[in-house]
Amino acid sequence: MRTDKSLLVVDDDENNRDILSRRLEKEGYTVATASNGNEALQLLRFEQFDLVLLDVMMPGMDGYEVLLRIKADSNSLDTPVIMISAVKENNCVIKCLELGASDYLLKPYNMSVVKSRIWRCLGTWRGINNERNWQYSMRNSTVLIVEDDELNRDLLQRRVKQNGFQASCVNNGREALEILENGQFVLVLLDLMMPGIDGIEVLKRMKSDKKYPQIPVIMVSALDDPASIAKCMANGATDYITKPFNATLLRTRIESVLKEKQLQDDGNIHRRQPPEESSPEDEQIRSQSKDITGKE
Repeated sequence: MRTDKSLLVVDDDENNRDILSRRLEKEGYTVATASNGNEALQLLRFEQFDLVLLDVMMPGMDGYEVLLRIKADSNSLDTPVIMISAVKENNCVIKCLELGASDYLLKPYNMSVVKSRIWRCLGTWRGINNERNWQYSMRNSTVLIVEDDELNRDLLQRRVKQNGFQASCVNNGREALEILENGQFVLVLLDLMMPGIDGIEVLKRMKSDKKYPQIPVIMVSALDDPASIAKCMANGATDYITKPFNATLLRTRIESVLKEKQLQDDGNIHRRQPPEESSPEDEQIRSQSKDITGKE
């Protein structure tokens, strides 16, 4: 299926660059590639892209500097940028978001997650222009937190409230399904591994019940293996966050998911279908990015 969206993939590793661009072209995007920061900035001077996927660690001009220059140029400052990196440190994530990145993807990445984040960025970046009005409309909205670990549950609750939302907490899947019957929630933060009814079963029941299939669900788990992520996305999860989570990245994901939901509810963008199971090319992307040592 063709789209009218054009993407720029910036990565100094030829294998990563070519495989990712081919996979995105298969999804219907028009894709250009750049092997370094200077080449990316030159392309941005001559062509307008709807989104940039930008490697962080590159020789010469790194991704930070490229991002800084993109956001300093009036012709490209509104272009959403998703950073891609193998670096998990909080300071790297925070630095990218503070410089203006829309999101941060860790290598080796799951293609279902990549597609979901791209789709969301493209759908919401220009869809909600008044940030203050959006925050006002969301301030009394309630997020349901489903987490069996008390410490993690309390921490998520504090973070959700700090970001201006109400929070309701339960500690297992059975309680989650019961409270969903009577509560009004805009989002569910759902632990994957729980005794009894686990997160996958809760997710399946939510998505099969006509009362609340459109409530977005962000899975929160210590599991970061591709199979677990792919299974959650294939069963209708909107996003997937690994523990220990970064507070800044958590806020970014919650806000982007809720903006997407508001646009869908208003009829400004179409609802997504759950992603397909991983293709052989997806597996190749993961294996290629895993094979790179000492850098992304």
